[in-house]
Amino acid sequence: MFFAQSWCLCCTTFAVLFCGLFVGSHAMTVNTDTNALPFPWDKIRLPETVKPQHYDLLIHPNLTSLTFTGVVQILIEVEQDTRAIILHSKNLQISKAQLLGSRHPQDLQTSEFEAYEQIALFSDGFTFEKGNHVVHLEFYANLSDSFHGFYKGRYTTNSGEVRMMASTQFEPTHARAAFPCFDEPAFKANFTIRVRRESRHISISNMPKLRTVEMADGLLEDQFDTTVKMSTYLVAFIISDLQSISKKSQHGVEISVYTVPEKISQAEYALNTAVTLLDFYDDYFDIPYPLPKHGEIFLDLAAIPDFQSGAMENWGLSTYRESGLLFDPEKSSSSDKLGITKVIAHELAHQWFGNLVTMQWWNDLWLNEGFAKFMEYVSVNITHPELQVDDYFLEKCFTAMSVDSLTSSHPISTPVENPAEISEMFDDVSYRKGACILNMLRDFLTPEAFKYGIIHYLKTHSYQNTVNAHLWESLTNICTSDELDSGRLKLDGFCSKSRAESPASKWFMEDSVDVQAIMDTWTLQEGFPLITVEVKGQEVTLKQERFLREANSSKTSNFLWQVPLTYITSHSSAVQRFLLKSEKDVLYLPKKVDWIKFNVDLRGYYIVHYKSGGWDALINQLQQNHSVFSSNDRASLIHDIFQLVSIEKIPLDKALNLSLYLSKESEIMPVTQGFNELVPLYKLMEKRNMEELENQLKGHLVKLFKTLIDRQSWSDDGSVSERMLRNYLLLFACIRRYPSCISTATRLFQQWKESDGKMWLPTDVSLVVYTEGARTDEGWDFLLEKYKRSVSPSEKWIIKAALSYSPLAHKLQWLLERTIEGEIIKTQDLPSLVISVSKNPKGFKLAWDFLKTSLLALNLILKLVHEGFWENIALCNTNQNALNIYMHYQSNVQKATQPSSRMAMTHTSGHLIRALL
Repeated sequence: MFFAQSWCLCCTTFAVLFCGLFVGSHAMTVNTDTNALPFPWDKIRLPETVKPQHYDLLIHPNLTSLTFTGVVQILIEVEQDTRAIILHSKNLQISKAQLLGSRHPQDLQTSEFEAYEQIALFSDGFTFEKGNHVVHLEFYANLSDSFHGFYKGRYTTNSGEVRMMASTQFEPTHARAAFPCFDEPAFKANFTIRVRRESRHISISNMPKLRTVEMADGLLEDQFDTTVKMSTYLVAFIISDLQSISKKSQHGVEISVYTVPEKISQAEYALNTAVTLLDFYDDYFDIPYPLPKHGEIFLDLAAIPDFQSGAMENWGLSTYRESGLLFDPEKSSSSDKLGITKVIAHELAHQWFGNLVTMQWWNDLWLNEGFAKFMEYVSVNITHPELQVDDYFLEKCFTAMSVDSLTSSHPISTPVENPAEISEMFDDVSYRKGACILNMLRDFLTPEAFKYGIIHYLKTHSYQNTVNAHLWESLTNICTSDELDSGRLKLDGFCSKSRAESPASKWFMEDSVDVQAIMDTWTLQEGFPLITVEVKGQEVTLKQERFLREANSSKTSNFLWQVPLTYITSHSSAVQRFLLKSEKDVLYLPKKVDWIKFNVDLRGYYIVHYKSGGWDALINQLQQNHSVFSSNDRASLIHDIFQLVSIEKIPLDKALNLSLYLSKESEIMPVTQGFNELVPLYKLMEKRNMEELENQLKGHLVKLFKTLIDRQSWSDDGSVSERMLRNYLLLFACIRRYPSCISTATRLFQQWKESDGKMWLPTDVSLVVYTEGARTDEGWDFLLEKYKRSVSPSEKWIIKAALSYSPLAHKLQWLLERTIEGEIIKTQDLPSLVISVSKNPKGFKLAWDFLKTSLLALNLILKLVHEGFWENIALCNTNQNALNIYMHYQSNVQKATQPSSRMAMTHTSGHLIRALL
């Protein structure tokens, strides 16, 4: 599943914090048996002695009454005699339960345990004996009002007609809300799916449609091919009037992109991108895309109008937000193209990592999501080099570090049990930290060795479930794998003696590197190391400790990592390596150096502090000739020094001194990282009414980047990175009221408005122009009308952002209120909108007040804890306001009874504490 920026993480993570305000305690058992026997199972995980083999599922949604009925027959294998079959069901009314036998069906009783979302099937005096059985269940329910399970959606045509549809989102634990099932990832089975529908709709599912049968009542029944063995959370079906375009890949896979009819012209880029990426993965993994076993091979991508996550990797039918799949050549920006390409790359990578090989349980979610996030960059870098995707990888690591530096962080692999805890795993630690440590491991092992290791991992565990250790085994034993793999690798010469002794892989074979020993230190404990470097002559002393923003000695002691260090020096740009295994160690240089720079190109997941003049030497080099360092190295120096300021290892004036070199900088990552570190400083002053100091810092920032700002053209010329940097710089300049920017943006907006929006604007500066126009009531209203009429998801996103950047407080308030209604702006966009308004100096108090009075929208609003909202709200105009907010949440921490609730609350409090400092 893909969560990007404002789309981010699962709603349920924080919702539990306020649930006590609205609901009482749930009844623990609902039992249809008149004797009301106790529920026969007391664990939240299902018994391992009953396993599903095959589901025959019939689903019939009614898009008029917004309900659905269903029938499922499950072939189960009972490994030891049992009196009851335990499986999952949530909000389903079971109307019939039977055990199908060779002679006649046997009626079964059902008992429900709401708290664990389980039902039991049993019959008085009956034992399910060891062997295979078939259970038959009939059920009905309402289509969900949320964005999970089997839920209703709608869209409005250009003519104003509202059309309904139904689609699914089952990850992580919502398949049980669509049909009774064994809803855990390890219970893989085959699925044969049938969908009944009206003739005005179509249905699509994981597999190709075999046939459509006309029923006696005039309905149509689409019958789909049987799936490969897979987990329940990957099942998908959609009933709608979507249309598609198709294209065949070089490997013979028929790929289709589905969207609402009026947006089908925006599907071509996604289709071509999916074809290119699927061919890449087929070749890279040396495993053909593995759906169906016979006949044509299909892969569908569907843009869903009502969709909360960024995207979902359902096997054979991946689903997306419209803005994550549809590209309008006239109105979509370079940033849109990069984002869409990465989302598709992420979901297609899941067809192997997550679908073909699946984590055993949700504690190792990162094996799915970390790998998919990592493969986004590997694949797009090769298939779409013009997008320069490598420029943006280190930002993901910086974001992960910001979360991982809190006491409330968690190990990548963390024990979880209930759905609320599972949902909390869909965070920056699983996604971004997971990707960053894989990138570090790839660099350490060499890209070639890493690739062969993961191919071995995928081939060895196809259609199975894995834990961390399985991956480490495959990456350690590359040249001792099974006959098939070792034969291919030896044919390539990879495992030859000459290769093993080459400098790039000197660790390989003889050195016997223990990958699991190294990586356990990164996956089984939270946080990351701060490496302190002190150079004396040719001797370099190294020390590691946990980097932690909050002072808490109990959270810093006993943390030790095996750190693959890389470094360059003033005398050599050749990358050197050192594996730091202990708290302290020493390495020796061949000669004295002026400076040493660790973590080359941010290949490692750690922060570096240079003592005894080390920082002064690096700052001096930046000011003399910054091009000695790569752009990623320059960005990482900016990042590291400001992080060290936050924990009082370095005075602020030294960090500001380093930032002065930025007046000569032109690359996107160092520039944006400079903004990321400096802008929060004046925002803090802005929200605390420190006007004089605020204006001084704003003026300093404009002066620092003035030369670069003045060089920007109001066009779509240049590389993707240059175009994205242009948007960033011009937006900053106009918001900070830089005269030349204001005059150009105002002129362009007026011309665009006079043309009734028909004049073409360069896509990469349209946000700047719209934002300037939104400063007046007339301009704001005009933009809103264009938002209502637009059929381009990219254009709607840009206009919505511009509206939220407006200084007009009454317009911001109106925007928040309308979004909760979902008529003009979809409720799925509420979290991103509240975040955007909270970053507006005229809107952060409005956002907080809105949040306090809109708690009934918990499933949308309260996921903001993962998206940076709290830092903006907490930076109030007075310390007292921030303190009031902090105390409000502290009181709720004490009320929270579930560990998952307390964990989320502690995470929130951490943000607020930092804001108060």
